[in-house]
Amino acid sequence: MDLILWRHAEAEDLLPDAARALTAKGQKQAQKVAQWLKPRLPQDVRIIVSPAKRTQQTALALTTHFEISEQVGTGTTPYKVLNSIAWPEAEETVLIVGHQPTLGKIASLLLTGNDGGVSVRKGSIWWFSHKQKNDQENITLRAVMTPEIASV
Repeated sequence: MDLILWRHAEAEDLLPDAARALTAKGQKQAQKVAQWLKPRLPQDVRIIVSPAKRTQQTALALTTHFEISEQVGTGTTPYKVLNSIAWPEAEETVLIVGHQPTLGKIASLLLTGNDGGVSVRKGSIWWFSHKQKNDQENITLRAVMTPEIASV
C-alpha cells in the first residue's frame, strides 16, 4: 500500500476555520505540487480530502474526483485516519489531503513508531510505501516534495 500525505497549501487567516480559502500563493503551491504528482499517481488512486475549503481547493489543483471525509478533517487523530483507510492492509494507493498537526503525527508514527509529530510544510507531500514479505514489514519514505522543489 502507498500512502501520500498532502498538506493543504497556504490559506487565508480568517474565521471560521473551515471556510478559509487558499491565497494566491497557495493556489500556485497547489498547482506546482499537483503538476509534479499527477504523472506519478496510479490511475486508481483513492483521494480523500478534509471538508475544509482550503483542502478541497488544494485537491482541485489535481482532480475533481475525490471523497470528502470528516475522518481526515481538522479534528481527527492519526489513528482515525489510518484506520479509515485500512493502513497498512489495503492494497490501493491513498492520497490524503489534510492538516497539521495530524499529517505530521502520521508521518512520525510511520517513521518512528510514535506520534510525536514532524513538520509537514504547507503544500507539501510525504509519500510512504508499505510492503509485507513473510513476517517482515517495511515502511519506506519514497518522496518528500515541497512547492519550491516541485517548481524547479
